[in-house]
Amino acid sequence: MQLLRNKTLRAAGGLVLAAHLAGFDDGTRAAQPANGAQDAHASKAPADVYGIVNLVPFQALVTHINASGQAAFEYIGLDYNAHVGFFDGQRVIHPITPSNTVSFLGALNDRGELAFVSRQVDPAAPWSTNLQPYRWSAARGLASLPSLGAGGDSWIPAINNNGIVVGTSYAGSDPATGRGVRWSAANRLSMLTSPPGFGPGYAVDINERNVSVGSVTDAGDANHAIRWDSANRPTVLGTLGGRGAIAMYNNERGDVAGMLDGGTPDARAFLWSPARGVATPGPNAVVVGLNEAGEIAGRIIDPAGGSRAFLYSRARGLVDLHPASLLVSEVNSLNDAGVSVGVAWGSEGGRRAYRWSRTGAAVDLNTRLLNPPAGLQLASALAIATNGDIVAESSAGLVLLRRGGGTDAPVLGPINFPETALNRPLPLTLSFRDRNVGDRHKATVDWGDGQGPQPATVRESRGSGEVSAQHTYTTLGARNIIVRVTDSTGRSTVQYMESLIGYWKAPAPRAAPARPHGR
Repeated sequence: MQLLRNKTLRAAGGLVLAAHLAGFDDGTRAAQPANGAQDAHASKAPADVYGIVNLVPFQALVTHINASGQAAFEYIGLDYNAHVGFFDGQRVIHPITPSNTVSFLGALNDRGELAFVSRQVDPAAPWSTNLQPYRWSAARGLASLPSLGAGGDSWIPAINNNGIVVGTSYAGSDPATGRGVRWSAANRLSMLTSPPGFGPGYAVDINERNVSVGSVTDAGDANHAIRWDSANRPTVLGTLGGRGAIAMYNNERGDVAGMLDGGTPDARAFLWSPARGVATPGPNAVVVGLNEAGEIAGRIIDPAGGSRAFLYSRARGLVDLHPASLLVSEVNSLNDAGVSVGVAWGSEGGRRAYRWSRTGAAVDLNTRLLNPPAGLQLASALAIATNGDIVAESSAGLVLLRRGGGTDAPVLGPINFPETALNRPLPLTLSFRDRNVGDRHKATVDWGDGQGPQPATVRESRGSGEVSAQHTYTTLGARNIIVRVTDSTGRSTVQYMESLIGYWKAPAPRAAPARPHGR
């Protein structure tokens, strides 16, 4: 009976948070004038600082950010399913309803178009439906894309600024039915043909000239890098000196980057150019991106453990980005200016979000935050835009770091709720900031026990504040605690944490759901 009650409470908490996120507003009312003067820190801030925007208070699996500073992300919701969100510059939107769906993010272009796959979830038969491809934009809404067969999944890794999408579609459940495909801007499906003697093909990236890259398999099941031109005509680049090769990125110059299979344990990144052939930064290098300057970035894995961040180009060779004082570093993303972002670990084991310049100069992004709320720490920088904006994982969930400042919505730190005892008042606190120092704020806490949002106490002064509340739980179980802070113009931000009430150990980390094929 108690177990049933706990499941019911968790389901109710999921519905509550879905309602909160449905009304989530990071400056939704952009047309309204700001209420009061902006924080002096924001108006006179040094050039190398970032305003903070809360995106979602969850773990993110995939993130993209475009040249306009719009962000798309895939996160794990309270239902333990993956969902896709989009930040349009002012507010978070769900392109497809999170209720009873699971969605995996594919890509985002500079026009604000998303490509992703999704399926309905039937609780009685969770895997009874296939992953279907979609595109979405604020201007055109949601569009379902055709696939090769009703019985097969689709996978979408890329969309260019012409609105052309590439990926893989399966005619059935057999992996051998997979083929590289392209969807036109008008949503017409065409197959990317494999040359004679090659089997299934997989398209992974497309540039602005509509040239696609990916891989095809030969009769011996070895992967060969391949490029399809704008008319879908294939050119096999081959295994490029390895046992196999997969092309993962291409740019406007015709450069192609990907991974070579050199045999266990040596897999390595490669950079290929039409006139100069293949080059590699060395063994055990993993590539995460290619920019328009012909640079690739990623990490070099030490077989004995650990990794080192790197930047590589033909012109400059290998640039070691690893901070000398730290143990492990990894690049997650780079932009066309050669600026990389990622994560580094120190001897104490804590993760820190880092940014590297083209020359290798390293910056801990925690030292570049504009007036952060107490307790907010950046753990990893996940994606960087052409304009330098960054999406990062933090102690307060997924956040956007904006060079031009944040939005007019409150910025929340993590919930501080250390106790989990039964039958005694338990204290909760949360720090917040607001760049509009004349705004006043109110807050609610939903304690996850079916009573709904309850008023909380707010103490504040000139844009800095703290929410406090206390609650007594009388039954064991997991609770989804949701705090909502709303300013005097109606802009709101939510924060979330899960707590195991009446247990002495911390909650186990939630497992990420299985993703379809991806890079």
